Formats: sequence, structure tokens, C-alpha cells
Amino acid sequence: MNTQLTSEELKNEVSKYSSWYHKINLGEGVITPGYDFDELWDMIRETRKYIDYKGKNVLDIGSWDGMWAFEAEKLGAENIIATDCHWNIETYEKFLFVRRVLGSRVIPYFNISPYNLWDRLDVYLQENTQTQKPYRRLFDVVQNLGLLYHVRDPLLTLSQSRSVLQTGGYLLIETAAVVDENASFMVFNGVPPEKSDPVGRIYNDRTTWWAPTIPNLKEMLKATLFEPIEETIHILGNERNESLAKKIKDKFKRYFPIDKGFHISRVCLVARAINADNISDEYFNELSRTYRNPGLVVEHLQKNKEKI
Repeated sequence: MNTQLTSEELKNEVSKYSSWYHKINLGEGVITPGYDFDELWDMIRETRKYIDYKGKNVLDIGSWDGMWAFEAEKLGAENIIATDCHWNIETYEKFLFVRRVLGSRVIPYFNISPYNLWDRLDVYLQENTQTQKPYRRLFDVVQNLGLLYHVRDPLLTLSQSRSVLQTGGYLLIETAAVVDENASFMVFNGVPPEKSDPVGRIYNDRTTWWAPTIPNLKEMLKATLFEPIEETIHILGNERNESLAKKIKDKFKRYFPIDKGFHISRVCLVARAINADNISDEYFNELSRTYRNPGLVVEHLQKNKEKI
């Protein structure tokens, strides 16, 4: 820890902020007062065990107050970039406060959309030295946590995640999902309903757009040059602990679905970044039509090219 603040001083500083999303251990027995989503976050930590973070280059998308970025650092990651586009001065100040308290080297870019990772991170990705070629700083791990269901164009954001990731690197993804269907489809949230609206929604909030089935999520990953790793799939409230999803739903009713025939919960998994050598020519030709399939940086994923 790189703080000279006492426990009481830390508590006073934490209380100056109106709200916290994550529970971040600041030391001295002080943890930020985030939401009680511990079961969900523990599921992510369990899934994350598949990845060795030591010495890795990590991108944390939608970092908010930075818990997952700071935890990646504690796990031994060498370079960590935290991005967000929710520009709120208090959110950014919270991140900087935690960074200062932890003595962290995580680099914040809080003006970058998940739709524009390749373009907006160009300085970081292209920077080189005498011993480092451009784009050798592509990430080894991309953390896409609690984000996919909040974006209107999920395939575009997945494509951007793939484009800044080394071939063979890992995507750690967690999202809302339909967990009781074997078919491949996505439920569209639409406009949040009025109280009188009898039509159910995924989550009753204006920031939620989608809930894919798990087969659909795996197909979207494959369509953006990822290989889902089956043994890493964890479902919140599955048969191993079916009380978890209900417990969170009961505590935070406004975030969880109105009864509508689907079981909406959360899923987390790891996917490996593949290149075009792993898919058919016909399929790759379609993905290469970036005018209608934007997001993948095709020149770095061509067949039979050097894998970077």
C-alpha cells in the first residue's frame, strides 16, 4: 500500500463520494461501500482463475471505479489500461483516489467508447522503442465485464475487443443472459416500460438492451474470431448454488427482470482469440466486408499472415 492515511482518514475520504459501485479493499480494514453483488463478483473471480495474469498486458473495458483493473494488477499484470466512456467527474475522481491509495500504475483512459478501442488507443498500441515494433503492445487479456448487455451493438464491441487482443490472448466476459434456453437468440429489452405496461423486460432500466442465450453468446464470440472455452463457463444461480440469483434478485428488484417466461441470470466465461486460419475462407470473406461488418481490424487478422 502506498498510503499514509489512517483507517479513519480513509473512511472520511471514501464518504466524500456519493456512491460506489464496486467494493474495493483499500487496506487498513477499509472497503469501499459498493453494491452487494459479491456472489456475482465471486463467480467472475472463479472464472478468471483460468487466466495467468503474471506479466500480462491487460485492458479493462468499462472500468467504472476500477475494481477489476486493480485486481488484475494484484494478480501480477505488468501493464493495465482502464477505459470508460461514462464521463462523470466523480467517477473519475474515485478511480484516481483508489489508484493513489493503492499506489497503482493502472493507466486510465476515461474518454474511450467500447466501439472505438482500436482508433482511440492508437497511441498506446502504436508506440514503439528500438526493440519494440508497432502493435506489439496488443493486449494479452481483455476484460469485458458487465458491459455487453448495456451496448446497443454488441457484435461491434466484441469485434473491437478482438482487434486490440493478441491472437491466442484471452477475453474474460460476463453479461446478463437467458440461461434456460438451448436455442440461439437474443432478447431485446426495448424501451423500459411504464408501470402500467404489462410487457416484461430483461432489466427494468434504460441502459439494458439485450440478453443473449448462452448458445447465442458463444456464436457471437465465434463470429468475432473468438473460441469460447467450454470448461470456463459459469452461470449465476446454476444447480451448484441455485439460491444465488434469487438472493440478488430479491435485494435489487429494480435491476432484475419482470416475469416474462425467460430465466435471466448472469454468465461468465473465457474465450481465446483466434485468427482467420481457424475459419473457412467463405466465412472470413464475409467478415472482411467491413462496410457491413465493422469492428474487426482485418489487416491484422488475415490468413497466413504473421500472428501478432
